[in-house]
Amino acid sequence: MPSCTRSRLFALALALVALPLAPRLEASPRTQAPDAPWITFTTAHYRIHCPRAFEPFGRDMAGRVEGLHARYLELVGYVHPGPIDVLILDPRMESNGMAIPFLQRPQVVLWRTEPEPDSELAHHRGWAELLIAHELGHMHHLLRPARKPTLWQRWTAALGPVAEKTPRWVKEGYATLLEGQLTGSGRPHSAFRAAVLRQWALEGKLTPYESLNSTRGFLAGNQAYLAGSAFLAWLETNAGDPAIFRTLWTRLAGSRDFDAAFIATFGYAPRDGYQRFCAELTHAALDLERRAKAEGLREGEVVTRVDGWVSGLSLSPDGTQLLARVLDRKWPGLYVWDLTAPVPAARAFPGEPPDRAPQVPVLPPARRLPRVHGALPRNPVWIGPREVGFQLPLPNGEGVLEPHPYRWSLGRGLRSGEYQAPPAASGGPSWKEMGGIWNVVDAQGRPLTRTLAAAWNPVATPDGKWIYFTRLAASGVEIRRLDATLPPLEAAAPPADPTLPLTRQVLPPADAPPALPPPVPTEPHPYRVAETHDTFAVAGYGLSPSGTAFQLGAGGNDILGRLNWQALAGFGDGAGPRGAQLGAAWRGWRWAPSLQVFSSLERPSRQEFAPVAGFDRERRGGELAFTWEAEGRPQARLRPFAAVERVEATEGGEIRNRAFGGLEAGWGEHWGLGDQAFALGLGFRGGSGTTDGRSWSLGRAALTLGWINPAVPLRVRMEGGRVEGDPTSLDRFHLGGLPTSLVPEALDANRVGQAALPAYTALGDRLVRLRGEAELGLFAAYVEHTAVWDGGTPRPAATRVVGLELDSRRLGLPADLIRRVAGNLRFTLGIHRPLDGPMKQRTVGTLSVIVRP
Repeated sequence: MPSCTRSRLFALALALVALPLAPRLEASPRTQAPDAPWITFTTAHYRIHCPRAFEPFGRDMAGRVEGLHARYLELVGYVHPGPIDVLILDPRMESNGMAIPFLQRPQVVLWRTEPEPDSELAHHRGWAELLIAHELGHMHHLLRPARKPTLWQRWTAALGPVAEKTPRWVKEGYATLLEGQLTGSGRPHSAFRAAVLRQWALEGKLTPYESLNSTRGFLAGNQAYLAGSAFLAWLETNAGDPAIFRTLWTRLAGSRDFDAAFIATFGYAPRDGYQRFCAELTHAALDLERRAKAEGLREGEVVTRVDGWVSGLSLSPDGTQLLARVLDRKWPGLYVWDLTAPVPAARAFPGEPPDRAPQVPVLPPARRLPRVHGALPRNPVWIGPREVGFQLPLPNGEGVLEPHPYRWSLGRGLRSGEYQAPPAASGGPSWKEMGGIWNVVDAQGRPLTRTLAAAWNPVATPDGKWIYFTRLAASGVEIRRLDATLPPLEAAAPPADPTLPLTRQVLPPADAPPALPPPVPTEPHPYRVAETHDTFAVAGYGLSPSGTAFQLGAGGNDILGRLNWQALAGFGDGAGPRGAQLGAAWRGWRWAPSLQVFSSLERPSRQEFAPVAGFDRERRGGELAFTWEAEGRPQARLRPFAAVERVEATEGGEIRNRAFGGLEAGWGEHWGLGDQAFALGLGFRGGSGTTDGRSWSLGRAALTLGWINPAVPLRVRMEGGRVEGDPTSLDRFHLGGLPTSLVPEALDANRVGQAALPAYTALGDRLVRLRGEAELGLFAAYVEHTAVWDGGTPRPAATRVVGLELDSRRLGLPADLIRRVAGNLRFTLGIHRPLDGPMKQRTVGTLSVIVRP
């Protein structure tokens, strides 16, 4: 059989192995991806972009933004002239929003899922109104420019002075304060905020000033919103000046830091003011407790306490087991308690009197279901005496979480599958806000509990003797039970002293009339790339034993990332590469096309370490590719490509024409329970090529196995490759060096990258590589064995390298945001120690920054 035929069969065989690993190319309509149908509502100061499927929510939002905008100047003292882009998504089945106050490209991202009834966000007249009021409050507050910016600041500043100087508790607290002032509702008027402030004060656990920005601990991340907004309201009241914060923001727009501007505005340091606020808040809470205890409380008896938020409380059909979803910091998941189990007895110490019974007994769960495949179960329900049904939020092909039904048989295991949830019971206890406090009520709405914390989530035993419910505490959530035979209480307002200055903080004020005009009808038009397209500077870099090279240029994209382009000029030392590159990618189609053209001058003969003759050349060409990606479970990627180049040797002027066409394919899946998971990945890159009429094929296949665990996640990657047919020296594998932003991926398919080694450390038509990694925080320690040699000759000893690398993909940075401001960028920082080859026993530092269209 001719060698060219064998090489084509080899490439085809590897492609056939890779292709079935991808899931079926889905025919279902896309909803939120860049290639899905999107629409835009344009108003005087905003552009609101949403999927066509979310049009009602987007229309509601668009009708309200200008009414809100008119009030921000009065309240904040500054409004950004616009346009501000607002992006509506629903990626996680959660309620959220985020403001991105970049001076040149300000944008807001809103998640449309409404909050759960027991969420801190649940108190609102309309989710769209509350969400946009809070996030636009961020934008107009934080986008205030410097009063006297320098020329350098005008050109380089990404954030304004208020955004840079203001601590998190002020940013979130002020936006929360504004949400209450604008909507007459929201967290400042909610029973949730009042309960947290009141209970933390009663337990002596009000957040210290130094921890207001923290996100660690039970509800600690919420304190910037809750305590922050309450403290700011106290400051405004004590100052007696409704414009006091406008004065503070004006000072922050100058040269003073936050503490100095705060002292100049209020006359004392923020820490001192906060400590006085805490003292007054504690006094109001203790006075309320004294009065309430005199009238009588009914809070049931404590069963146990957990460190995290509790929801979905329910009893098994026989009433002997209690189920809940618990967001514990260490062990989140579904918990089941055996209510017939005795409370563990305290340990006896010889010679000592018996211990006092603890105020809060510890009843450990009999069973616990942690994360499944990395996702937390939600919405649990009993579907049998020993079986629980729940939903598992797993990503679809767009990376959007969707609910998948699962069944958990206690003592027998877990399986996916539909289930029939029992009908909701009617006529049982429920909960509602009474006098500003959540309390358990009977079917007629009469109170069954009287607490100063918050009581919710009630569920009655089948025999009607007990009611189990949750109660808020500063250290977590208590599960309590109440004698269901007790008569209802008389509805009465909490006995607060209205003369105390912080009574309106320990009990929520009534909702105020909304200070906003009614929505204005607004019509959308199809999304247009040109409306949000922006340009920015892009840069690539390579520092390794192969040389130093950098690329500078410009790029651009739109807010959805449909159109990405870049133009680069490459510079470097003698080894290069130098040249230029122009590329663009269009992600508005399911198969996203990309085109790159380039010119690259490479001179490995001028490498500082182990220079190699015979490969100095100037390359000119291009690549056309189409990319299909599925971001769900499993993840998959297909990328057929075709590339051509003209290679001119700088020594002797020999010119060769190369063409290479083929496929890249990737597939990845993981399975896990709790903090342990197993990951599997498969990858292929290869195809057929010609060089001056000589046919050849190249194929590389890789298998990756991973063990994900909380201590040291481990990963092993095994790779093999062949070049078949009649390749030239330009077509064989070569070990060492870094890829560059100038050369398209397809035309670099024969590079076996290793940053610690000079380019062309080894050459051949066979490749075997084994790499093991251990994750150490953001870094990965690795050991790598690579052999490149010619078939028909004995395999040489592997070239070994050990090292420590930081990859930008481990930082958890939002890819869409990075692409918006810096292009499609990836960087790797490493320190390495080669154990073989020309760099043996040298310590090598490397940096690689790659930008692609």
